[in-house]
Amino acid sequence: MRFIVLFVIIYIPSVIACEHTLYGTPLSSDQIICRAGYAVGYNYSRRSADWIAYHLTSDVANGSVERQNDFRPDDSIPLIYQAQVNDYLEPIYDMGHLVSSESLDLTIELNSETFLLSNITPQLPGLNRAAWKGLENRERKWATERGEVYVYVGMLYEGGDIVYINNRIPVPSHFFKVIYDPKTQDSISYLFPHKPIRTSELDKYLSSIDDIELRSGLNLLSVLDDITEEQLEHIKAIKQW
Repeated sequence: MRFIVLFVIIYIPSVIACEHTLYGTPLSSDQIICRAGYAVGYNYSRRSADWIAYHLTSDVANGSVERQNDFRPDDSIPLIYQAQVNDYLEPIYDMGHLVSSESLDLTIELNSETFLLSNITPQLPGLNRAAWKGLENRERKWATERGEVYVYVGMLYEGGDIVYINNRIPVPSHFFKVIYDPKTQDSISYLFPHKPIRTSELDKYLSSIDDIELRSGLNLLSVLDDITEEQLEHIKAIKQW
């Protein structure tokens, strides 16, 4: 009697970690996309991001490619939940970047990614072109000085009367940004009401991660050990780095 031995090879695809969420995924959003330049947790009902996370290194922060300016829908998202360029054809708000195009201008690919509408939100010019831009300039400076930082960006929708542009995209009541230095285990956080704010006023809007998490429902830096995370998130910086 002959016995035939069958060898069955089971292929298990490798899981590729996203460098931008190395310190944890802030929220299990409706859809999470890891791109070359950033990760986005997308909210279908808002047609906007719940959060954006990105690893900003010194070399990336000091790129010099031209601004691509190719605003377009994010085809990674089901069509019914996509924001469209026509949604932003109104006179009040800028198409505000969550990840700045200037922060990701090392290559054309990186810069072009920042113009996907999943990285865009309605933002008043008096914030977008002032304090928000000033903070973007500082994050590049800090990434250059420190070698790397991890950045988390998102919005709040507080209050009973949320405004929608073209009845489709909600206008945030607040914007936040958390910047973490893994080498020093130091962080700095900002929480802005959605109103015109000058860059010179940045210190007034320093926040703690605890406050941002409480109001946003996110869980930031969750991969850190509990003691380090608790100590870090409780601190509110008294001045900029």
